[in-house]
Amino acid sequence: MLLIIGGAARTGKGILSRRLLLETHQPYLSLDVLKMGLVNGVPSFGLDPEASAVAIAEQLWPLVRAMAVNMVETDVHYIIEGEILPEHADELAKRFPTEVRACFLGYAEIAPRRKLAEIRKFGGHPNDWLTDYPDEDVLELVEQNVEFSRYLQKECRRLGIPYCDTSESFDSAHNRAFTYLMQSSLQPD
Repeated sequence: MLLIIGGAARTGKGILSRRLLLETHQPYLSLDVLKMGLVNGVPSFGLDPEASAVAIAEQLWPLVRAMAVNMVETDVHYIIEGEILPEHADELAKRFPTEVRACFLGYAEIAPRRKLAEIRKFGGHPNDWLTDYPDEDVLELVEQNVEFSRYLQKECRRLGIPYCDTSESFDSAHNRAFTYLMQSSLQPD
């Protein structure tokens, strides 16, 4: 089973992936690691880490698709999280309807300043790259991701893919996504 978790920045995709890893013992690949490996190790790939989430996902897609297809065809169970678009997840799910499940996280309904406050309150761990950024820069990132979340919500609705909005309750959105993905991963092959 290939589980795909996409969504906006700062929605807890990594948290959800680690929770699934503990429960299913499926390893996970963060596409952030792949992205930064390409940026720092293969500059000729031309990936701009400052580009929009859509642009990054589109540029990574041929590589991610090939990896995902190989995982499914060789019966390697994995969790992939990060820069992937609903249309990409849908393509894989249509090709492998019993082996691929996807869920997206976003925050389409939150006020940007409230999300900034949440980031400041719950962030700050040693690997939190936003710690050194001023509030104005983080607020701009949040505003971009509110718009991206609206895009994800619309696309997920169009394609029939679960979208869990963390605007009101981070925990309940995560629980819905976890429950959906766990049910999917427990289905017989």
